[in-house]
Amino acid sequence: MKSRVFWICGLVLLLGWACEDILEVPDISNATVTILAPMDSSVVTTNAVGFNWEKVDEATSYKVQIAAPDFENTSQMVLDSVIVEDTLGNVVTRIDKDLVNGNYAWRVKALNSDYETVFTVSSFQVDGDEELDITPPNTPQLATPANGASLTQSSVSFSWTREDISGTAERDSIYIFSDESLTALTTKALGANKTYTTSLASGTFYWYVRAFDAAGNKSDASSTFNFTVAD
Repeated sequence: MKSRVFWICGLVLLLGWACEDILEVPDISNATVTILAPMDSSVVTTNAVGFNWEKVDEATSYKVQIAAPDFENTSQMVLDSVIVEDTLGNVVTRIDKDLVNGNYAWRVKALNSDYETVFTVSSFQVDGDEELDITPPNTPQLATPANGASLTQSSVSFSWTREDISGTAERDSIYIFSDESLTALTTKALGANKTYTTSLASGTFYWYVRAFDAAGNKSDASSTFNFTVAD
């Protein structure tokens, strides 16, 4: 197998002698990603579609795309994603995606830091539940407290806007944190009519809202606002 070789030269100061390290990047460009499912011209009778392919040795990521109805006449790019190694150096070779009934094509290619394979392409049809709802609610837009607001009362009233989608019932969850990295969750609650009121101690808080519906879909998270409650 052809490899691209990098010479990394350095000086080991403690021992007083030079050393050289060789980093080889395997050439995977002639490899082929084998698709396991959905295979070409197959009909999938469920809307929850599992996309599987075989591992390519020395690949560190995979690029996966799904288009409707195909890549030559694309009306919608359903998915365009790169799957990378986890912290243990493993790369998954399966993803799951809910799709409405219709015709699709999907393709996958393997990559490492220097090389990539060509795409392997497969076309398929989804023939599942005609009434399936996979449309997520619209993303909430935060209103009050305004971003950067300073409040003098511990009772804080939150409000936001979101255009409802007719059909499945929708609800909003509000998340309030006491740190900018959004790891210290202070409050998680359901809003009512796109509002929520609670009492908070003094300090700086960060909040966002996400919408959900009864079909299990969820919106993107809103932008994050911060505010300060004074002593």
